[in-house]
Amino acid sequence: MLWGIYTGPPHLRTRGIKQVPNAKDLDLSDVPTRILMVGPTGSGKTAQIHTLPGRKFAYIFDPNSLQTLRGLDLDYEEFMPEMVEMDATLKGFNKGARDDTPATKREPTLYNRWVEHLNDFEESGEITEYDWMIFDSLTFLVKACMDRQLFINNRYGKIEDLSDYRVVGNKISTVFRTVTSIPINMFATGHLQVFQDDKTKKVETLLQLPGSSRNQLPLMFTDLWLAQAASEGDELKFEIQTIPEKRGLQTIRSSLNVKAKEDATIKNFARAGEYGIGAILKRQS
Repeated sequence: MLWGIYTGPPHLRTRGIKQVPNAKDLDLSDVPTRILMVGPTGSGKTAQIHTLPGRKFAYIFDPNSLQTLRGLDLDYEEFMPEMVEMDATLKGFNKGARDDTPATKREPTLYNRWVEHLNDFEESGEITEYDWMIFDSLTFLVKACMDRQLFINNRYGKIEDLSDYRVVGNKISTVFRTVTSIPINMFATGHLQVFQDDKTKKVETLLQLPGSSRNQLPLMFTDLWLAQAASEGDELKFEIQTIPEKRGLQTIRSSLNVKAKEDATIKNFARAGEYGIGAILKRQS
């Protein structure tokens, strides 16, 4: 069909009888903000949950999270390995070595329990009662998924191989494509790993995620920021890096109006919303 002659406002055009959307008319006020905060242990990632405005629900996978979140008005579900999941057997690696044989077969169920809860939570509509859905942290969630992958291949407790990383990476990417389609703000934490190429000796800082999820998961978040401890002497200080530098993590990006380095220090937890991410969100137009 050929374009017709249009005499209306220049930013609105029609093709036949159908009006073509124009970016000038977009209203993004209801578009969810999805922040992935990564960084080393102790860099203040979990503490930023205190600064998020509105009603919050968190999936807790990190055994240390609640120590940081105590006192916060936060609904949560904690997913930790149960004793029946523990595999304490030693694994042989020398030629002719034998593996210990566990007295009973251990089955990791943490990942399955989380998926079941998430499905029920979304289907019930209860999730829409919250302003933020939180995942702390993706590192432990991925570990739970890897445990399940090894179990179904009758290799639970053994060393992961390349195919395991590929399968788990693909599954995490698939799951979060659905999760991030839910119309709710999201905040997730994760960790980093440093990798050196054996041939080029080039050192890279990468997300601690398996397989394709290392590249695909960041694309599902509107903002990927790096948390850093920046204390000077006795002064406790934290920062958020919002653009990549020449060295370090290169997948950092921002959709919000931010400085290259944002102060993330929470000076008063009773007014946490005035600091860190809370302060960033308040000043957005």
